[in-house]
Amino acid sequence: MSDRPDQPVSPQPDPWARPSGPGEPGAPSWAGPWSEQPNRPEAPPDPGRRPDGEQQQAWRDAAGNGWGPGLDQEQRQSDRSGWEATTPPPAPPGGRRPERPDRQPLPPAPAAPRVLWLELAVVLVLAFAPGALSLLVLAVGNNAQTNGSEQLVPAIVSGLFSAFLSWSPVLLIAYLVIRSGEGMRGIGLGRFDPRKDGMVGLGLWVASFVLVLILAWIFSPLGQRDVDFLPTELPLWFRWVDALVIAGTAGITEEVVVRGYAQTRLEQLKVPTPVILLLPTALWGVLHLYQGASAALTIFCLGMLYAWYFYRTRRLWPIIIAHGLFDLTQLVLLLAGTSR
Repeated sequence: MSDRPDQPVSPQPDPWARPSGPGEPGAPSWAGPWSEQPNRPEAPPDPGRRPDGEQQQAWRDAAGNGWGPGLDQEQRQSDRSGWEATTPPPAPPGGRRPERPDRQPLPPAPAAPRVLWLELAVVLVLAFAPGALSLLVLAVGNNAQTNGSEQLVPAIVSGLFSAFLSWSPVLLIAYLVIRSGEGMRGIGLGRFDPRKDGMVGLGLWVASFVLVLILAWIFSPLGQRDVDFLPTELPLWFRWVDALVIAGTAGITEEVVVRGYAQTRLEQLKVPTPVILLLPTALWGVLHLYQGASAALTIFCLGMLYAWYFYRTRRLWPIIIAHGLFDLTQLVLLLAGTSR
């Protein structure tokens, strides 16, 4: 036995006790961020909502002890960034439905309704001028008894003048949309996409040809007036050039005016959808009355197909391609028939 007096023995800390926090007296050295802590601040319940000031301060205070952002700070930041990137934008005022994914956006109205109506009226009046000129040229040409060489110079002059009148409303439209900041994209002439524009335009061309063949047979009892677009008295080379110019001019100018500009302005003016589709197309049909009632009704129905497609997609390139190819096909067939 030892003669040394008994010394009070200090109690040993229980290694299995739950420490109140790392770094506190008596806490084991292996206490780390995986240990349970009674005073650990709660994480925000909604990862898409920023925590308030007290929660942010609690997380900052706990970060020094290993309980805050710590090991998973990077992960939470990436989660928040992903949420912000995928959160849909708020609904626009008035509860309007968002644009369809396959539809180009409609630009906001660039001016007061009174100004837009006035601009639209001026553009449509200019668009009627080539039709009136065509009636005048046809009336004069039918009474003229001249040979091909005498008709060539007047045909060139009248063709240039008709092209100028056809392109005048397009030039005015280009000025109006550029001045307003809409640009040509605002009327459906964005960047050309070979898949969405080229291939769809070819499909619309085929559909146009089939539709016109059916409608021409249905409306044939109404009568049709034969119009000599390419007089046989003119040289063959000039008729081929004239066919290309007529098809290209009609495909671009008529679609820019009737579909691209007129339908866009009417939609910005918030008129009913039937008016958007019917009014410009009816005016386009009236321009072709010189070919007879059957041809005018057929062209009106074809225009309704184009109007519906533009209203649904707001892409003008496919309609321009379809219209130009349709007119060129008819003129080529006419040339092939008269060249035999």
